[in-house]
Amino acid sequence: MLTKLHFPTFLLTFILLFGSLTCASFADEITLKNGDRITGTVVDAKDGQLQIATPYASKILVNFDQILSIETDTPVTVRFQGTEVLKGRLATRDGQVILLAGEERGETVIAWDRVRSLNVPDITWNGNIFLGGTHQAGNTDRMSLSFGANAVRRSLDDRFSLSFLYNYAEEDNELTTRDAYGAMKYDYFFTSRFYGLLSAELLKDKFKDLNLRAVVGPGVGYQIWDDARKGLDVEAGIAYFSEDRVEGEDEQWMTARLAAVFRYQFTSWLRFTDTFILYPHLEEGGEYTLRNDAALITSLSANWSLRLNNIWERDSDPAPGVKKDDSKTTVALQYSF
Repeated sequence: MLTKLHFPTFLLTFILLFGSLTCASFADEITLKNGDRITGTVVDAKDGQLQIATPYASKILVNFDQILSIETDTPVTVRFQGTEVLKGRLATRDGQVILLAGEERGETVIAWDRVRSLNVPDITWNGNIFLGGTHQAGNTDRMSLSFGANAVRRSLDDRFSLSFLYNYAEEDNELTTRDAYGAMKYDYFFTSRFYGLLSAELLKDKFKDLNLRAVVGPGVGYQIWDDARKGLDVEAGIAYFSEDRVEGEDEQWMTARLAAVFRYQFTSWLRFTDTFILYPHLEEGGEYTLRNDAALITSLSANWSLRLNNIWERDSDPAPGVKKDDSKTTVALQYSF
């Protein structure tokens, strides 16, 4: 009778113990040259760094040249320099990294200096959609809406980016804000860091006397940083600048284009981004237009975030009755893909 009473407890304990041992054995394991051992899941690798997800810390980045051995429990997709792509589990034997045999090939020795990436497709899409708004009724009747979206397509040779932002506000049934902004940019990479570009920006804003502002032109750019934690691109070029005004006189001129795109991942849940664009007038010295778009993004879940956004625009020579500086700060809910 005593044995029967304790048997369910014994069985449950056995199942839990066996499950934990099984889960522990089915994990990727990386040993570093300094003797440290990391157990987790290989997420991906690019730019000479391997990214590992662990249950006890945020994702870890390890340089290829610091890896002594690696064992993966599930297959990884290895893209080599050039166009060769192989898939299989990784193992280490006699100091050599081996891609274990598959159905159509034997074992393959892997040299890290030949590896372009792990688990990273040649073409990727990423972006976000965000929506924010306020409503106040009573002594003051106020309503505002902000909607935007960004998307980036990246391949080995090029990058295409799109962005859109719409703002609307009214107070006591009187319109106070209505503007729409759109930007497109195509980058072609001559090397892994140096690229040529073609950009276009459009802005419509009744309160700036702008029926449509269009800026289009070519340029070049250079990636100073581009890894999982941080990124910095700097760009320079020329552009055709056109302003179709609602009431004032239309104008067109040539301008330079200077830009910087920065991002930094402070923690696994906090990220900062900033895009700065300056258009110095090439025909009228000292005149310029600039736009700075900064955002602080805090993750709420895998895809959802809270976005605090500030956009500062300055026109050194605005239309009559329009102020030089314009600043908008919004809080929005963001979905990333």
